[in-house]
Amino acid sequence: MILTVFDISVLISKWVIYLSVAAVIGGTLMQYLIKGQPNLGISVTKYTGLGAVLGLIAVSINYFAQIGAFAENGLMGMFDAQMHAFLWPTQVGQTVLWRLIGFGLMLVASGLLLHKNRYIKKFSAVLAIISSLLIAVTFTFIGHSTELGLIAQGLILIHVLIIGSWIGAFYPLWKLCSTDDNIVIENVMDTFGRLGIVIVILVLLSGMGMVWMLFDSPTELFSSDFGIAVTIKLCLVAIILLIAAWHKLVLVPKLTIAPPSFAKQKLQKSIGLEALIAVLILATTAVLSSVLGPMSLG
Repeated sequence: MILTVFDISVLISKWVIYLSVAAVIGGTLMQYLIKGQPNLGISVTKYTGLGAVLGLIAVSINYFAQIGAFAENGLMGMFDAQMHAFLWPTQVGQTVLWRLIGFGLMLVASGLLLHKNRYIKKFSAVLAIISSLLIAVTFTFIGHSTELGLIAQGLILIHVLIIGSWIGAFYPLWKLCSTDDNIVIENVMDTFGRLGIVIVILVLLSGMGMVWMLFDSPTELFSSDFGIAVTIKLCLVAIILLIAAWHKLVLVPKLTIAPPSFAKQKLQKSIGLEALIAVLILATTAVLSSVLGPMSLG
C-alpha cells in the first residue's frame, strides 16, 4: 500500500489526537491524586492545557487531510466546498465538532484551574471531567464499533477512559519523582497502584471483548496484517503491565528503604520507559484505525 501525503497526515494527526486524549484524561485524574502539591499541580495543569491545544490542532489537521484525500485535487482539495458540505453532516463531521468542543472546554478548564479562587477551581474541575467524558464518547461515533452495536460502543468508551487515565498519568508520575518528599511519592504511587488494579482488569476485559467482536477466529491474530498489528499492541500492553507490577511490588517499597535519590531515579527511569512504550502503543493504534482497519477506534 502506497500512502499519500494526506494518508500520512491523517495517520500522524490521529496519533497526536490519541496522545492529547491521554494527556487530558490522565491529567484530570492526576489532579485529584496530587492534592497538596501546588507546584506539581501547576505542571500537571500546563500539561493538560498543552494536550488540549495539541488536540484542537490535530483534530483540525485530521479533518482537512480527510477532505483532501477524498477530493483528490492536491492541497487545494482540502478547501473543496462540495466535499466539506458532503462530509460535515456525517458522523465524521459530528465527531470533529464534538472533539473540538471537548478539547476547547478542557483548555478553558486548564486556564481556570490556575485561578486562586477555590469556587472557580471547583468549577474548572467539573468542567475538566465533563470535557474528558465528552472527548471519550466521540470514539463511539465512528468506526467499526458503530456497526457492532451498543455493547461494542460501551467497550470502546470504557477502553478510551481507562487507557487515557493510565497512559496520560505517566508524565505527572514521572514529574512527581522530581519532588523531594519521598513519602508523598510513595503515597501517590501507592494510590495509583491500587487504581491500577482496577485499570488493568478493565483494560483486559474491554480489550478482550473488542478482540472477540472484531475477529471470527483466534488464528486471524496471526494470519492477517490487522491481526498481527493487534498482537503487537497486546504484547506492548503486556510489557507495560509487567513494568507496572515491578513498580508496585519492588520500586515503590524501596523508596523508604534504599537511598532516596537512587530509589527515585530508578523509579523515574522506569516510568519514562513505561511512557515510551505507551507512545508506541498509541502509534500502533493509529495505524490500526487509519491504515489496516477496521476503523474501530476512531
